[in-house]
Amino acid sequence: MIILVGLGNPGEKYKNTRHNIGFEFIDSVHNYFHFPKFKSKFDGLYSRKHLFQNNVIIFKPQSFMNLSGNPIMKLRKFFGADNLSDLIIIHDDFDVSFLNIKIKSKGGHGGHNGVKDTIKFNGEFFHRIKLGIRNSESLENNMKAESFVLANFSKFEKEKITKMKESFSLNLKYLIEKNFSLFKKNVQENYNGI
Repeated sequence: MIILVGLGNPGEKYKNTRHNIGFEFIDSVHNYFHFPKFKSKFDGLYSRKHLFQNNVIIFKPQSFMNLSGNPIMKLRKFFGADNLSDLIIIHDDFDVSFLNIKIKSKGGHGGHNGVKDTIKFNGEFFHRIKLGIRNSESLENNMKAESFVLANFSKFEKEKITKMKESFSLNLKYLIEKNFSLFKKNVQENYNGI
């Protein structure tokens, strides 16, 4: 079993914000692979499908970013997912350049409150797919992370994200197989070629 979790904030107000890129990528996987309709449970939205010889659960906690950990724990307990290495969290990262991918398999939260709460309730030994959101605007204007992550993506950024989501889904097999280096390499290469 693999649990893919996208972090974000619920509601229309936050739908297109940089902090919600995790939700966006989960929605993209949901659509690309024709997952069943999301069900509301565990203070979140989840769906299940058999993909690449694995039972795959996709999940979007609906308790706000800073309270993501408990819903994830409840989902894991219900499905008997005791092995934290089967948990993959997709989230924004202010310290990584726009749409660069960084993959980490344990450690601290790096200032990300959604990851911090996930660690609090689940421990640190899960995989993180960090999607970079930092751009020249954030650097030039010396914007605070709190303001920047809750701002909407620009039209240009949205177009790039659409391409990246396609590349992400095209290479999901490697993520499910936990072949992270090949996943990262192919996603970046495919994205540049799309």
